[in-house]
Amino acid sequence: MQWTTEIVNGECPECEEKVLLINLHDNFYRCINCGYDVEQKVNGVIKYIKLAKKNDQFILKDDG
Repeated sequence: MQWTTEIVNGECPECEEKVLLINLHDNFYRCINCGYDVEQKVNGVIKYIKLAKKNDQFILKDDG
């Protein structure tokens, strides 16, 4: 198994700061400032959308 990580610049909708976002899986990212999980949406402009309520956790499941 090989892991690759993508780190991008973006604006977190939770802490409303320009931050680094770490790719978790596909289009899901975590803010390194506040730890909030967001989903990347691309529609001419890249936007990061809140994924869940503040106390919810993102759980990555293996489909295999």
